[in-house]
Amino acid sequence: MLLSRDGQRFLLGLVAGLLLVLAGSLPMSALGYLHPDRSDDLVFAGSSTYPPFQWLDDQGQARGFVIDLQDSMAQLGGVKAEHRLTAWEQALQAVESGEADAIALFASEPRRQQYDFTDPFYYQFHSIFSHAEGEHFSNLDALRGQTVAVTTGSYAQGQLSGEYPDIRLHSVTSERACILAVHAGEADACVEATLSAKRHAADFDVRNTSAPFWPRPYVFAVRKGNDDLLEWLNFQLAAMQADGTYFAVYQKWLPELEWRKPTIADHLNTLAWIITPILLSALLGFIVAWALKRQVAWRTRQLTAELQSRRRLEKQLRDQAEYDAATGLPSRQAFINGLEHRLSEAPGWSPTLIHLRLQSLESVTSTFGRTGHEKLLKDFSHHLERLDFPLVSHFGSGTFAIIAPEGLSPEDAYARLAVSFDIEGLNVDPGIVMGISIGRADDDNDSAAAHAEELLRRALTAFSSAYAKDSTWCVYTPELQPNPRNLILLHDFRQHGTRDMHLVYQPKLDLASGRIREAEALIRWQHPRLGFISPGHFIPLLEKAGMITRLTRWVIEEAIEELARCRTRDPDFVICINIAAQDLSDDAGLVDFLRDKRTLSRLQGLRLEITETGVIQDHDHTQRVIAALREDGIYCAVDDFGTGYASLSYLSRFAIEEVKLDRSFIRNMRENRRDYAIVASTIELAHTLGLTVTAEGIEDQATLKALAELGCDTAQGYVISHPIAAEEMYQMVGRHYLERI
Repeated sequence: MLLSRDGQRFLLGLVAGLLLVLAGSLPMSALGYLHPDRSDDLVFAGSSTYPPFQWLDDQGQARGFVIDLQDSMAQLGGVKAEHRLTAWEQALQAVESGEADAIALFASEPRRQQYDFTDPFYYQFHSIFSHAEGEHFSNLDALRGQTVAVTTGSYAQGQLSGEYPDIRLHSVTSERACILAVHAGEADACVEATLSAKRHAADFDVRNTSAPFWPRPYVFAVRKGNDDLLEWLNFQLAAMQADGTYFAVYQKWLPELEWRKPTIADHLNTLAWIITPILLSALLGFIVAWALKRQVAWRTRQLTAELQSRRRLEKQLRDQAEYDAATGLPSRQAFINGLEHRLSEAPGWSPTLIHLRLQSLESVTSTFGRTGHEKLLKDFSHHLERLDFPLVSHFGSGTFAIIAPEGLSPEDAYARLAVSFDIEGLNVDPGIVMGISIGRADDDNDSAAAHAEELLRRALTAFSSAYAKDSTWCVYTPELQPNPRNLILLHDFRQHGTRDMHLVYQPKLDLASGRIREAEALIRWQHPRLGFISPGHFIPLLEKAGMITRLTRWVIEEAIEELARCRTRDPDFVICINIAAQDLSDDAGLVDFLRDKRTLSRLQGLRLEITETGVIQDHDHTQRVIAALREDGIYCAVDDFGTGYASLSYLSRFAIEEVKLDRSFIRNMRENRRDYAIVASTIELAHTLGLTVTAEGIEDQATLKALAELGCDTAQGYVISHPIAAEEMYQMVGRHYLERI
């Protein structure tokens, strides 16, 4: 019917496109056992008469596509799901009153005022249902002045009451009651969700007489502010998508989701079973056989007429589905079909697929209204049609897909597409952002359909990357796929913070006194499932995610506790802490945070180590921050010196106390004359500028001795001590090591 095999691909594409952006290609091995903590069972509200999504069977048991999804989410999250199916209005009230936790419904702006929505997990249309023997309404404008049945509290009721005030609404309690109202003549038409209402319509003299409209995302809704439950539901949906559970449930219910009224062939097959015994009985008399023959002939003519009418309607709906009404371009399904055909017909063809969006569309709508919105869409669509692209399509909402000619570079494609348009006398840039997939993606076992969907997914992934980086275009590479391990780490840190982290300390030797006078605090993460995570891996990850400041503050609080303990043995003991460039930004508020701690008199002896690249990224702001810290008695050192292309004369402008020579110069200084000269000259110039010098990464006694002879102030490395626990470090405070040089 409306959603046959093409419908299957359409819905699979929509669901996959939305959910795979959130979950990427995350396998269940990475996400299956990981979810936000939840111990309470879940109560889902819903309609008792909404097949195939949810309904109560003859035994009062909840069944349906949504019911299975809810059970799967609960099982994956380690809780139980209770399904309370009632009249739709009562189901909505149950969530609003707190008697139920969540409900599956169509997302809309009015409903967003009362609920928070998960990511979409399905899309559905609405249709008009008219009496078979009455007037057939093919669009919403034809319903003006008519009486239209709608379910109380439904999306259709909200849309019609707001956009079509001249339509008389007849409120009913369920989808079946909506169809019955048309059958009984209480209403001229019924507006309802297509998939559910057509099942009820098949039992009465009611027909689907319009093309699908109002494509709406199906989501789970929770009460406003219930962020924990919302995150839990979103996570389970993503995990189900990642491990294939969602598609298993979808395939189970696919025959019901694409149910259609029996065709003429089905009727004829049934009729054959009826006619056979009648024909056998016809042997009893010529008159009975003649009468039966006339009856069959009449019925056949009736069915033939109905079949022809049905074919005309199907052709009309198919034409509407293949072309976008706003632009006249092929629809998404037509684009997929065209791409499948080209992939099948030309096995050696290497396609270039572009997924693009007009980023200026919303601002144009705000400035010029709906008229400007439609004009920009149409002007850009006409521009696409004038170019020599093999196939173009409008997916809706200013999103387009293009098959580009072979050999067309991304730069040339952007140059052809990035033109401005006149809207009410103003030159408007549409703000194009493109995601590009180049080359084939299938193997010998892939179908053309699967290949087409994969190419489109890759282009969408590239688009998301370009949008996130504020770029005009991006070409897909496997590296754009999210790393499942990184997703787990970010999720755990967001949920549990530093729960599984601890500090170790690497002692630093004062070469003048031969004693341990300092230590560097180093962070370690022993993840409960992934094991030891290297700081070189998770620290850049947290920096990129904007969460490094949270980690830095925890390290400072932990380190100053140990600093107070060490100073009971050595009043001048120093603990050094590494901070990131982000910690120096205005938003991080590092100075205010440390000043709060300063009131507790716990920061004496704290030294902050800033990487050289962090110092030179925004040297004016960094200079102000370091100066403010020094006023409060907190000294700073430049870490990894020599790797960021700075100079001592440049660094002399900063109120720093120490320079740490990068281990890359120390490692081979005794064998490499250049490295030796750099180390020697840096120590000499640093001392001239009044700075102390620390050498890190020392692994042997000979290098340690050579540094001492050059006048290096402090040494750090495995030859002195590996990073150790706080208790061990406390025992080393003040110990004499000079005789080992």
